[in-house]
Amino acid sequence: MTVVPKSSVPGSPLSGPSASGKSNAGSKPGLSYAGRGSLDYGPPPSATSTASFRANKVSSTTVVISVRGEIDLLSVNAFRDYLSSQVVPGRTLVVDMSDLEFMGMCGLSSLSILATLTRDAGGALALICGRPVQRLLKAAGQESMFDCYTSLEHAVGLGETKRFLA
Repeated sequence: MTVVPKSSVPGSPLSGPSASGKSNAGSKPGLSYAGRGSLDYGPPPSATSTASFRANKVSSTTVVISVRGEIDLLSVNAFRDYLSSQVVPGRTLVVDMSDLEFMGMCGLSSLSILATLTRDAGGALALICGRPVQRLLKAAGQESMFDCYTSLEHAVGLGETKRFLA
């Protein structure tokens, strides 16, 4: 599988700055990455034919990874590799999958690997789950295995809020 840079994917939601010169990728109502002093972090944003990923550091110990598109057999290896590259000791990873259109069982396997890597590194993992991810977790009986949140605001407050189920 080939992973191409975001600039090579025309029309991608992560294809770079808008006409105003500001990037609109990863923006959510109510929480501005720029307002939190964020910056693009880690490997460059990447995309496959079905999915795109982008990491933003929102604090010294928290990285938000935005995932869009579909996590299927075509994109799962890039998804797993990109998420795994963000694991460092003591870091909280927030995986924002609220804009994900589809996730297959192979994506759940990648999340399980990420949960183990993060835990072993002394970090934390929080998921922002859209309907496709909620349905998959429920169908697989894995709802209690992950900390799922309904919004980025709740997930970033992971240190203050123990669990806010989606």
